[in-house]
Formats: sequence, C-alpha cells, structure tokens
Amino acid sequence: MVINSTSNQKYKYISKLKNKKYRDIEDKFIIESRKLVEEAISSADVDFIFLSESKKDYQTNLEKIIFDDKLFNKLSNLKSPDGFAAVVKKKKENEISSKRVLLLDGLNDPGNMGTIIRSAEAFGFNDILLGPNTVDIYNEKTLRASMGSIFRLNIKQTSYEDLDLLKKSYKLVAADMSGYDINKCKIEDDIVLVIGNEANGLSDTIRSMTDIYVKIPMKGQIESLNAAIAASILMNNLSL
Repeated sequence: MVINSTSNQKYKYISKLKNKKYRDIEDKFIIESRKLVEEAISSADVDFIFLSESKKDYQTNLEKIIFDDKLFNKLSNLKSPDGFAAVVKKKKENEISSKRVLLLDGLNDPGNMGTIIRSAEAFGFNDILLGPNTVDIYNEKTLRASMGSIFRLNIKQTSYEDLDLLKKSYKLVAADMSGYDINKCKIEDDIVLVIGNEANGLSDTIRSMTDIYVKIPMKGQIESLNAAIAASILMNNLSL
C-alpha cells in the first residue's frame, strides 16, 4: 500500500519524531539517506524503514512503509532526498569503559557534533559524554555528519556530579589556549578530554574541575580553530 494522505497515522507519527520532545518520549529518532539507513540496519536497532514510492522495490526483512513521493518529501529534511529513511530506537547508554573518553561541554552546533563523533570513532574515543546544554545528538544534521559512527559508540548524558565521581579514575584534560602545547604533553593517565562551547569555551564548572589544559599551537594570525577540527587534532594526538 502506498500512503498518500497526511492524516495517515504513520505519517503523523514520523512527523512528531522530528521534534526533540517527542523523540525523548518515544526513545526513537529518524535517519535519512540510503547510506545511513544501511549503516543503521547493520549497527543499530531499526524500528521500521520508510521509502518514497520510487524506491518501493527495495528489499528488506524489516517493516517497510511506502509514501508517495510528494508525501515522503514533506517528511524529509533534505533538499534532495533519495527516498530512503528509517525510524531507529535510541541506543542504551552503557557504563564508561575506555581509557580515552570525550566530553562535550555545551557544544551547540549539530554539524560540529556529528563530525566530532565521527572523529571519535576514528581515534578510539569510544565513550562520549554530553554535558549540560549540549546539542541533541539526534538532530538530523548531527546524524548526517556522524556518517554512521553514532550507531557504534557509547554516547551518554552526564551531569557535573557524575563527572566528579569519574574524576576518581580519570584526569580531566580540557582544550584551552592557556594550556600546554599538546605536541609536548605526554599524558599516560586515563583521561576525559573536554571540548567546550564554540563561542564561549569551557563552562566555569568544568574549569574548576580541570586537571590539565592543552592547546594546539598555531602559526600566522589564527586565534582559534573550529571545534570539530580542534577536537579531531587533539583526539588524534592523545590516541598515539
């Protein structure tokens, strides 16, 4: 059956999932594009897939919902949707187990978030903590930028109280231009690497908890790097 009415219950349900409040209630989120859908099928718990009518012959063992092309495009957040999307169940949060952990402290940009998640997988930071006021990881821009890494890492919300307990086993290493040159700083301890807000940097609470500040030395008149680039450089260095 091809759905062609906005009064259809599946259409209404998917539309609601575009809202963070409803995603939190349902513990589910939407992904788009064939690449991400197939990444999710192999690495996540997919509730169902939904396709445009032009892709109705796509073979899958999952529940498959077909919308006419016009209705599918209404559900899509992409400028040029490819006709593939899915509803995925949020991954269960697990306890921290890595020697190298990433903490995002008030990061605001979903594109930066997704890129950082992708880099975290590349450099072995398999546990990611989301501090207060950090952007929703299930934002569609974050999901696209993560390129599927979001399905394979342990990503969990954290509080400052939780971090205080974590500091019994980990050193808090924060990115800040007042810190040590990362190229000359060898850290053997288990660490939590902190990346702050794009505009305002680290929160006062995190500053009060930090053990070591590190910076990336730069030439020319550059004062700072994009948060995702800085996080990637620091994770690469600390993974060596």
